[in-house]
Amino acid sequence: MAENPLIQALPPAVDYLSYLSILEYNLSVSQLPVLHHVLQDTTLTTNIGWDLVHLLIPLLPASTTCLQDVARLGNPREVVLKVTELLDALRTRATTDDDQEEDEDQEVAESSLQSQAEQSSGRTTDRTSISPHHDTPTSKDRTAQFCALLDMLVILHPRIKTKYPSRFLSTSLQSVLSAYATLLNEDQANDAVLSFIKSFAGSKRPRLPPRKSSTHISVQAEQGPLSAPDPEASEEPAAPEEQALQQRLLQSFLTFAAEVYMSALPSNDEEVVAMAWSSRLEEQVHPKRNIPGRRTMREAFEKDEHLHRRDSVMGQMLALARDLHLTPDELVKTLNEPEDLSNENPDDLPSSVSDVPLSRPGCLHFFCATIASNILFHAPSTIPALSVFPTFSSTLTNLLGDPSSGSIGTEPVSLIDSLLFLGSHTFETSSLPKQPPDDDTFTNTLQRLSLLSANTPSAPLRYHAHILTSRLLHAHPNQNLRLAFIKDTLQHCPYENLKASAVGWLKDEILAATATSNTENEKDRESAEGGGSIFTTPACVETLSPHLFRDPLGMSDEEFRAHGPFFLAVLNLRYFLLAREDLRDWIRGAKVQEGEDAGAKGYKGIEVWLTDMEKRVQGFIRDEGGEDGMALMEGVIAMCKEKVHGFGV
Repeated sequence: MAENPLIQALPPAVDYLSYLSILEYNLSVSQLPVLHHVLQDTTLTTNIGWDLVHLLIPLLPASTTCLQDVARLGNPREVVLKVTELLDALRTRATTDDDQEEDEDQEVAESSLQSQAEQSSGRTTDRTSISPHHDTPTSKDRTAQFCALLDMLVILHPRIKTKYPSRFLSTSLQSVLSAYATLLNEDQANDAVLSFIKSFAGSKRPRLPPRKSSTHISVQAEQGPLSAPDPEASEEPAAPEEQALQQRLLQSFLTFAAEVYMSALPSNDEEVVAMAWSSRLEEQVHPKRNIPGRRTMREAFEKDEHLHRRDSVMGQMLALARDLHLTPDELVKTLNEPEDLSNENPDDLPSSVSDVPLSRPGCLHFFCATIASNILFHAPSTIPALSVFPTFSSTLTNLLGDPSSGSIGTEPVSLIDSLLFLGSHTFETSSLPKQPPDDDTFTNTLQRLSLLSANTPSAPLRYHAHILTSRLLHAHPNQNLRLAFIKDTLQHCPYENLKASAVGWLKDEILAATATSNTENEKDRESAEGGGSIFTTPACVETLSPHLFRDPLGMSDEEFRAHGPFFLAVLNLRYFLLAREDLRDWIRGAKVQEGEDAGAKGYKGIEVWLTDMEKRVQGFIRDEGGEDGMALMEGVIAMCKEKVHGFGV
């Protein structure tokens, strides 16, 4: 070992800067045991440790011990800055690699096309010399580097003795979060973040047994050799407000980490969406709706390892939130209060607890996890009293924004699932207030939910959004408002599937009203000036006729295809009314008033409208086959015409 250049060149043989150059030139995996021995010199490591980190990171996992030496014995302030710099570089590199992969895909495609052209012309080209060689780290390498850097931070931060340790912690947490967001939910990265937060949370919980899917073993500071003191330690103790500020920073980081984790959950699974909290709640609250012989979401999360893993990660995050004293009351407060725009420069280091925001989506996920742990797993939890208005409506407004923005439904499916879970749970456990909210608040809430049911790409979430919208609409005591909302949706909504939902709302209102027509319907009697419910009279259909019975012959093929779900819903409503002896007269003369709705044409008789619909549908089936539900529409038309002929309508 004495002849090794790393030993021969040790200071004072050369100065520290020259020794770093020698290290960089000679460093390899085979030299790491020698370097580990050299780094036990605290003075040496204090002077050069900060500049070794970027040399050791590419040599992982063999360089893990040396990185730990640097974290224990190097200057903690300098090394922390170097670690955060490398974490930021991981984020930048991930973005660059994504762009590079797109360029490479384009190059491969162009090369393939050129090769085909050369083969067809009998020419060939040697492409070996122009194939680029890339030695950039893979995603797996980036994850390993991320975990190693977090392990270093766990050792480094307790070593820093300064009056304001939160300033170092704040910078580190921002860098960790930005790097974590690029790792796309790698199990190793999740484990590393959980272990990282736990090291600061002060929890004395025993370690969980290792799982088969976990490959990251965090190196805990207390398990290794002792660390050197901070060579620049401040003689002043930490400021009194520092403990609260550091805890708030960790709370904030945890909520944003939860947002990152949940947002990265796969969104292309047509059956299991994120945590599937909405589906699991529906299964538990309404078990009769479960399809016999079909696996429930509860069973899926119990038996599938990757789904069980999601419950495990969120459960560990929730436990850490409790360790950090992030209470349900604080979560609800964050969800309901207006966004604070007072901090004009978010990059400024926080000086008080009020300067540190919590992630609103992260708070939503934690609050839903608290409720789910109580409902689905019977864990004891203290949940604040909830109400549809204003608790849920305010949360919906703050997280989804303005319905006119056109973006509702494009949010991460995990966020939508949590919102619908919270809304469904709140509706099941509370009722609308005796004095309902103002009409604007109520209709804005309905608009946001109904837009989710129209725009969300996930079929299960569209279903849950539709169910919640319907329940909330039918629960309002003012029948005129309910009818007005149905009419507004039919008249102004640009989404045909949502108009189809509005037809279903009308049918449900008629069903509910006529089922109780022989009893005292207190809800409607209080709101209707003339006594009974408007949904027990033909007036509800007549009012909506201009928007229900549109002219199918006046539409282009593209328009008619787009209106398919709506027309099918209208046909089902037609059949429902015709099949009820007490309701069939409602549509005998349903028509529109001239000029009431531009572009809509009234029909004096239902048979004329059905005949026109039949012509249009049969034309589609003849030319394009029975796709887009056309064959189903043809069957409902035939059933309606049979009723019409039978009753002489």
